[in-house]
Amino acid sequence: MKTLSLIVPYRNRPLHLKCMLDWFAITAALNEQIELILVEYSEHPTEGLQSGRNIKYVHEKGNGNFNIAKLLNIGLANSKAKMVTAYDVDLVPLDLSFRLHIELTEKLGECLVTGHRLYYNEEYLSPLEIEQAKYRSAIAKDDTSEKFLKMQLIDGQRFGVLPFFNRKRMLDIGGWDERFEGWGGEDQDLIERYLDNSRYLLKCPDLLYIHLKHSSDTAGWNDQLLTQQNTQLYHAKREKQINL
Repeated sequence: MKTLSLIVPYRNRPLHLKCMLDWFAITAALNEQIELILVEYSEHPTEGLQSGRNIKYVHEKGNGNFNIAKLLNIGLANSKAKMVTAYDVDLVPLDLSFRLHIELTEKLGECLVTGHRLYYNEEYLSPLEIEQAKYRSAIAKDDTSEKFLKMQLIDGQRFGVLPFFNRKRMLDIGGWDERFEGWGGEDQDLIERYLDNSRYLLKCPDLLYIHLKHSSDTAGWNDQLLTQQNTQLYHAKREKQINL
């Protein structure tokens, strides 16, 4: 059995995809127990994309809203590892082997371990430049924003960068809620359902992931109406859970 499945929902981000495949080629050599599950949503499969060494490629035909939750559940159904995580195509792991993140997750049992993001002002990053790039990156706003801190510290909302979930528990709780469409809400909702007041979320400063620059106007990705609908769904579900 594999140790970790990286589930990547993907649509039309070719430069980010090239970067991911470049660093994952190194990862596959460093850690054979990691698999990459790439779930593409498009009218036609991207030329040249196929399953390979530690890579599973799944094509979902369509051209409507980019339902990340649905694509992640397809990836979950195709995963074979003990741990799974939703992995954005524009993230680059500072530790290509994921060694520490896996080790902490295994040691801490009932805890959900997450890391930190650094924003990089380019769309591509060579794997050979990762260490230097962290010094040229900006701190993610959710690590410094008073609003985000209040949501976590005062309101009890839970979210984090790249939590490694136990696959069996993920299947038990039904994976991602596919009523969330486009971007936003599906990740936070999942984390809070996964924790279920009986587990703890831990954010570790030793786990760093570089977030590549990308456009925010991709249709169906950051659509304002969908984001509003997702926010309303998230708060409705959270209110119901609090009142149980």
